[in-house]
Amino acid sequence: MAMHRTQVLLEPESYEQLKAESQRTGRSIGDLVREVVAERYGRRERMKRAARAFEDVFGMWSDLDIDGEDYVEAIRTGIEHRSASHGW
Repeated sequence: MAMHRTQVLLEPESYEQLKAESQRTGRSIGDLVREVVAERYGRRERMKRAARAFEDVFGMWSDLDIDGEDYVEAIRTGIEHRSASHGW
């Protein structure tokens, strides 16, 4: 994988935090910065994929002729019946 060199100006506090983490973990400051960038900006793509997955899952029911309230009441009735039969 080709890497690109860049310069980043950090506030002293941020630099000291990175330096301390680098010393604590034995990882380079550059490695720590790359991890944070991937975490922060890679998340957007993961969130987009997750949103598409939710749309796909919820869309599965769109062609069914089901009344949501009736469905929920049927489930509740089943739960109440099972609970009562167990003495809950």
